[in-house]
Amino acid sequence: MAATPDLAALLSLIEEARFRGQALEAAAALRSLSTMAPGDAAVRAALARALFQAGLWNEAWDAYEVRFDLLPSAFPRVTRPGPDGPLPMPIWRGDGRPEAILVMGEQGLGDTIQFARYLPLLVARGIRVHAVLDPRLHRLLAPVTEGLDLRSSGTPGTVAGVTAWLPLLNLPRALGLTPQQYRGRVPYLAVDRERRARMRARIGEHGLRIGIVWQGNPAAPVDANRSAPLAAFAPIAAIPGVRLFALQKGPGEDQQAPFPLDRLGPELDGGPDWFLDTAAAIEALDLVVTVDTAVLHLAGALGRPVLMLTHGRHMDWRWLNAADVPVWYPSMRLVRCPDGTADWQAAAGRAALLIRTGNLPPAV
Repeated sequence: MAATPDLAALLSLIEEARFRGQALEAAAALRSLSTMAPGDAAVRAALARALFQAGLWNEAWDAYEVRFDLLPSAFPRVTRPGPDGPLPMPIWRGDGRPEAILVMGEQGLGDTIQFARYLPLLVARGIRVHAVLDPRLHRLLAPVTEGLDLRSSGTPGTVAGVTAWLPLLNLPRALGLTPQQYRGRVPYLAVDRERRARMRARIGEHGLRIGIVWQGNPAAPVDANRSAPLAAFAPIAAIPGVRLFALQKGPGEDQQAPFPLDRLGPELDGGPDWFLDTAAAIEALDLVVTVDTAVLHLAGALGRPVLMLTHGRHMDWRWLNAADVPVWYPSMRLVRCPDGTADWQAAAGRAALLIRTGNLPPAV
């Protein structure tokens, strides 16, 4: 349901308060507003953002299920046989310990890389796990999918014996994790030795080697506030001794740089398995500077130093609680555009200052 004009004005005022750092006050106002407009998706989405920013994680996870109302096609469909045909199977919310559980991937590749780390926690509890994930990531995710039944998304099928299921991003809430446990063991992905050696030989040892990514998936609703023009990375390119390497694949790859940029070649991740070469390149680099896209999560999952350039106001929910270091990745730092803007060159300038002064996150 779309917000009415009066409701939209109230939401705008509350969002402004949240942006100024009054997340608790915004959450309280939005709880009250929810009673006035029960079921309104815009109000529920704003409440989820405020709760995440305030660090009220359990309530935020519950509110975040509004994502399936905002984009119904993204909701995984899981049914069980019924007397008159298939019946929807309710989502498992952590009650009891089912013998077998089905975990359904959702949203983008970065979301899958971020949340797949929690799959082994189900296995450790003695639960038989069937995970339906994007097949392009199966080889990359091998370190966290050992011991479970890994299946390809996009292919309908049946799984015998499953009595419970949940979407992938529901795992922290269902597992009862605290924010201190969200990080888990990092790194949780690994790079093949031969692939790593080949990429290190390709990149070489000299200079300060930085990989950059400037464009997310343009089809994503959030892309307007997360992608930067390649030219905005000029302040980083101007650092003496820096060598820039493009980790960009797909949309945005054809942008021309007004500074020296090594493209690493079209063979980078040219097969059906995504991010294997990119992961090896990240291991061979000193630093990654990227916008909020899948390579960001890959670098974080590998425990490699990474700076994320982000919009000054419109940040994704998962970063709202962080001043600089998010709960998910200890080797990551957030670098915001100033004054709530989309001044990406200014954000790159801030990143360049961190690089020049050696104030970078450590590898883990």
